[in-house]
Amino acid sequence: MHIAFWSPAWPLEKYQNGIITYVHWMKRELEGKGHRVSVFTQVLDPSSTEPRIYKVRRGLWDRVRLRLTGRQAMQNDVFEFSAVIAGEILRVHRRDPIDVLEMEESFGWFADIGRRTLLPLLVKLHGPAFLSLVETEIDTPFGQEKVEREGHALRLAGAVISPSISTLERTAERYSLSPKERAHVVNPLVMDDDTPMWRLEACERGTILFVGRFDLRKGADIMLKAFLSLLKRRLDLRLIFVGPDHGLPGADGVRVAFAPYCDSLFGVELRNRVDFRGRMANREIAELRTRAMVTVVASRWENQSYAVLEAMFQGCPLVSTDAGGCPESVVNGVTGRLAKSEDPENFAAQILAMLEDPEGARAMGQAARRYVLEQHSPQQVADASLDLYNKVIANSQSAG
Repeated sequence: MHIAFWSPAWPLEKYQNGIITYVHWMKRELEGKGHRVSVFTQVLDPSSTEPRIYKVRRGLWDRVRLRLTGRQAMQNDVFEFSAVIAGEILRVHRRDPIDVLEMEESFGWFADIGRRTLLPLLVKLHGPAFLSLVETEIDTPFGQEKVEREGHALRLAGAVISPSISTLERTAERYSLSPKERAHVVNPLVMDDDTPMWRLEACERGTILFVGRFDLRKGADIMLKAFLSLLKRRLDLRLIFVGPDHGLPGADGVRVAFAPYCDSLFGVELRNRVDFRGRMANREIAELRTRAMVTVVASRWENQSYAVLEAMFQGCPLVSTDAGGCPESVVNGVTGRLAKSEDPENFAAQILAMLEDPEGARAMGQAARRYVLEQHSPQQVADASLDLYNKVIANSQSAG
């Protein structure tokens, strides 16, 4: 079978994103089962030499036009990018016929791509805009149009899957969906054989790790406020913050970068307790997880977070937001601790409870690792996906 995926960027070694991570592991497993896998992407690292990776680009005139017409025109043109993606998919399809295409719901692209290519198509929910956009994004004309276009496209979809039951149910309810195929299929996860495992004896007992963008969606402000609360009780603590600095919206509408935000929040006395690392390679992040006593995910919403799953895979004590699909992976007090979304004081309390019970933290980390190995095996996920691909192909043939 020839299976095609859309990924926002490639490869995983260069770009950190949940969709990229998902496609990376699916590609590896499906190819291991003897299938051909093509990946279409908008951003491709120039050093990549991997076969069957196709960069999708607008024509030269379109690129010049967008550069000249400004940001608003570029935002509006995002919704029409599906035609460019469809053109590249058809080019490959004519040379090497594609049996099925799987892609995300973003911008509603998939509906237009399905119409233009006539390929059997499966939609995987990664982050529907109505759930994932924060208030400052969803209240804009661009955000509202994204929600509307995704909803319109999803109502036309014949097959919709999601790694989170919560996301699947809420999306179906929001848009009154009744696709022919609808399924819950978790995200696959495995890490390299030499990935270091967390050990209580080797970690730094006062170190807390946060991995995520410095923005509202990933709850960066929640994490920093929770850490400030913790410092009032324990001055020996240190926070390592890993992720790109996208800024937080300020009162005057101007984004506030990480450094001035922390200077204002912590003051001179406590500022040195926060260690900002910016972007880091996946391998470096894995090493940091083993050094930290606790890893924290504070997002305002997550579907099925790879930041959560990767920490669990390494056996790390984890404090996670209770938003979205996280409680489906993190059982409070068993495989980690759940904190109330958008509640810095509750996050501080859950982190402190983990810090003060190292043996309990170790037990939760071990249980978390067992859970991920049992429930998120790439082989099981690929087998479930292949069953769905065959159904989607059969439905397409009967309809045609």
